[in-house]
Amino acid sequence: MVDLTQNKKNDFLHIHLRHRLTLLRTLRERKIKQHNYQDQGDFYRCVKDSNLMGVRLILDFLGLKGKLENGKPVLTPNIRKTGPRNDDDIMIDQFFDHLLLPADVPTISHRTLAGVYLRGDKELAHLTSTFNEEFNKEDTLIEAATAIEKLLEKYLYTPLGEQLPEMDI
Repeated sequence: MVDLTQNKKNDFLHIHLRHRLTLLRTLRERKIKQHNYQDQGDFYRCVKDSNLMGVRLILDFLGLKGKLENGKPVLTPNIRKTGPRNDDDIMIDQFFDHLLLPADVPTISHRTLAGVYLRGDKELAHLTSTFNEEFNKEDTLIEAATAIEKLLEKYLYTPLGEQLPEMDI
């Protein structure tokens, strides 16, 4: 794990994470603005997949992941991996000396976050013979993204005295 200077932390919060938040928010914000994807299925798929990637990416950053237990998605801790491949991974423990635990997440969000994580971790990253339609639904993806934003606000931005950055448009 690399030590982050204050300048690196600021860059991460205001540039890198802001970009990832835009990927996370686009599906919801376009729906609010009643964006019409008619004859734009390619854009719609990209917007949904950016949401899916954003959920998985930020859950990793927070120290959480989804896994299957008895065939059901469960939110679990995601411990920091060590070694050359992971040395430059940035996680919330570089800001506050700890990763989040499932207990930090409202119970109502556990299943959705775990399911979307699993879909992003496997089905988006690999061509598979399975496709979990439940966690590909627009409202489910939006629910997961909104839960992620609330976690970032509560456990990262507010403790730092910062506001969530605006969405890049």
